[in-house]
Amino acid sequence: MRKLIDPVSQMLVERRGLSRRAANHLSLAGTTIAVEDGQVLCRKGDRGLEAFVIADGTATVLTDDGAIELGPGDVVGELATLDPSRVRNATVVASSPGHVVVYDVRTFRALTEDEELSPVLQPARAA
Repeated sequence: MRKLIDPVSQMLVERRGLSRRAANHLSLAGTTIAVEDGQVLCRKGDRGLEAFVIADGTATVLTDDGAIELGPGDVVGELATLDPSRVRNATVVASSPGHVVVYDVRTFRALTEDEELSPVLQPARAA
């Protein structure tokens, strides 16, 4: 019998190539919240108190070098969340209605210790 997984886990399996175990762990470790178009997820200069995985919808990362559009499966806010000496280096704004999974600092750092999740959660970009 196949074990059912939630829609966020399914998206992580399909878009990020995670195993069902890792996707389910990542999905259930955070809190899924609805976001509205234009809602600020994190603001440049703020402390990194949480990180986000976009579950559905899109978000725009506003950097000094321009804007970066992100979508389902992308991680935002990870840089300042992983490094307590850093502040946010960009503002992230929801660019459509959707959902994000929010992780507090302790939970997010613990998730990065998972061998399969680490490559997905560790920064791969400067913003």
